[in-house]
Amino acid sequence: MNELTKLGKKRTILISISILLVSIHTIYFYHSVRPEIESKKLIQQIIRFSLTVGLLIMVYKGKNWAKIVSIILFSLALLGALVGLATLDTPFINKTPLLVMVFVYSMAIYHFGFAKSFKEFFKFQNTEITESIQDSKEIMESEKFWRIIEITKSESSGDYEKQQSLLERELLKLTAKEVLEFDNKFRTLKGEIYTWDFWAAAYIINRGCSDDCFSDFRGWLIGQGKLVFESAVQNIETLSELKETNDGDWEGLSYIPTDVYEKKTGNDMPQGILENFEITGEEWEEDENELKNRFPKLYAKFGME
Repeated sequence: MNELTKLGKKRTILISISILLVSIHTIYFYHSVRPEIESKKLIQQIIRFSLTVGLLIMVYKGKNWAKIVSIILFSLALLGALVGLATLDTPFINKTPLLVMVFVYSMAIYHFGFAKSFKEFFKFQNTEITESIQDSKEIMESEKFWRIIEITKSESSGDYEKQQSLLERELLKLTAKEVLEFDNKFRTLKGEIYTWDFWAAAYIINRGCSDDCFSDFRGWLIGQGKLVFESAVQNIETLSELKETNDGDWEGLSYIPTDVYEKKTGNDMPQGILENFEITGEEWEEDENELKNRFPKLYAKFGME
């Protein structure tokens, strides 16, 4: 489950809880202003509340009909709250519950109908699990690996977010075991360039780079294709020839294999091979002159000057 899907799940739960709290408050408020509880009305309200709970559960499970019905019902509830705000002759402070209803139902309509995070979560909930858990310590053959990367790079036309979607498409064509082997190769390559020189390159290109940023940079660099990657391994200054660096927004590509494996099996990806986390090479200081002297081409292209 990628970060956007997790965000969609979290917001779906929070909005659902908010709707239920509004419903509970509405029931309480209705009876609190009356001399005695109206049993028949209370039973009707409890039944409606139970149906709302069931509807929200169906939305969470990814049922399209439930999503459509919920948007219609919440739109009607929003309209009712707006009419109440406009017509009730009462001090503004007493209209606070209606304002809360307007806010909650508006958020619900937007989330279920338009939010990208919910669409990702909804798609995830409707992904059919077709394979059992498969583990492997094997590494995908280089030609096959780079062919997949080149397809995504070529078709994305420099759009990094689109490249991530294309990589997901290509990996979904593979078996779960092959997806793990792809990830094994990906993490092997990331480990090979876990060096001080590559960290310096990321630092210069982005004008600063944390360890998380450097991890994302290495994943992004693999996504640039075999020629760019292997040329940089031979001579890191060739990165000065890059025409596009996505403004340092390098996060995303490394997560795709894990997400696809989970979609295929319904389980977390096994450990596979261990990525190298022992940095190699000559350490550098965050000093402008040192970086400029060690990597003159990179600094001339991307440095502060």
